[in-house]
Amino acid sequence: MSWLAIQGVHAGYDKSEVLHGVDVSVEQGEIVSLIGANGAGKTTLLKTVSGLVRSTQGIIRFQNRDIHRLAPHKIVNLGISQVAEGRAMLKRMTVYENLKMGAHIRSDKDVEQDVQATYLQFPALGERHDQLAGLLSGGEQQMLAIARALMSRPKILLLDEPSLGLAPMVVTEIFRTLRNLKESGKTIFLVEQNARRALQLADRGYVLERGRVVLQGTGGELLDDPQIRRTYLGQRGSDQAASVDASPEFQ
Repeated sequence: MSWLAIQGVHAGYDKSEVLHGVDVSVEQGEIVSLIGANGAGKTTLLKTVSGLVRSTQGIIRFQNRDIHRLAPHKIVNLGISQVAEGRAMLKRMTVYENLKMGAHIRSDKDVEQDVQATYLQFPALGERHDQLAGLLSGGEQQMLAIARALMSRPKILLLDEPSLGLAPMVVTEIFRTLRNLKESGKTIFLVEQNARRALQLADRGYVLERGRVVLQGTGGELLDDPQIRRTYLGQRGSDQAASVDASPEFQ
């Protein structure tokens, strides 16, 4: 049984159905990337897993437990943490206070220890621990959003467009962070507009079009797929992918 299993899920908003029988699985320790055009239903799928959108059909299981009828806070308590698109910082609170808020569901005595470990993992946050989150750069805010989600010690991390709106150099740093999380054994379900980097990072990937999964495979298989190259990597996808593969941060 998959760590996270999404089976035949239909979901949407009011009378508008966005997802039409989606099947996706994520195994423990994997990074699984979900790519697709704007409006394909990627964010809706993450929100459905998190309980923010209710499925009308289908089943969602986490660690072999049905969760598709649970309230969002109960899903978080089971170990599913989502970093929403746009980062959603508590802008009038400091970096430190944001991190403490990320651990609000915990009752153990190791929260402060984890804050200090977070500063080692994200040095820029340690340097700005008493700065208001709203005054951070976009890249620093994204780092804080990821770090805050990790403070709950999630069993799986759902990431929605972590590179959106960021400068190329910052995007490289974000993906370096995600690679480090992968190497530490974190399980991640990643929705990402940058198809090339998402698939380079992923163990496996899915392509969502108009609320349906139309392709799936390993990250490498999808990068080599002619349809993916044409639709998501552009006409020069092969040359560009080769140049990124050769860059130091992806070695």
